[in-house]
Amino acid sequence: MQRRNFLLSGLAGLVGLAAWRFASSNEPAAIAKVLHKRLGYLKLDPAGVQQFCRDLTAKGVISGGRLRFIDAVGPLYTLPALNADNRVVNSIRHGEDRVITLYLLSTDFFKNGADVTRTVSYLHYYDPLIACGNPFARPVILPTSA
Repeated sequence: MQRRNFLLSGLAGLVGLAAWRFASSNEPAAIAKVLHKRLGYLKLDPAGVQQFCRDLTAKGVISGGRLRFIDAVGPLYTLPALNADNRVVNSIRHGEDRVITLYLLSTDFFKNGADVTRTVSYLHYYDPLIACGNPFARPVILPTSA
């Protein structure tokens, strides 16, 4: 009987700890974890990363519950890449790819020729509906009339 009570109280403690971690997690911290995990080879401007995290959170592009879950599991998430090929891992990678794509399009990374030696600076939140927001756009060069 004592062992059962001990196990039940330990289980209740773990559930309480998990609930507390989830309740105290925040979305911008999760976005920052994704950026630092997947773009570890780049020099990221810390102030720009924080501003991007706030902007992405304000847009509500990615589910807040998923982001809070990533922040809640914290150290487990930042472990080396998962090698399994299943629905959960594929879903996590898809979400990471969305965040990384939005971040890189919102910075000067492509405007500087994708140079990994330079510090990546956040410019503004990338919105494909804003004219000339495409970092790959080049000005039209008209032939000069002679």
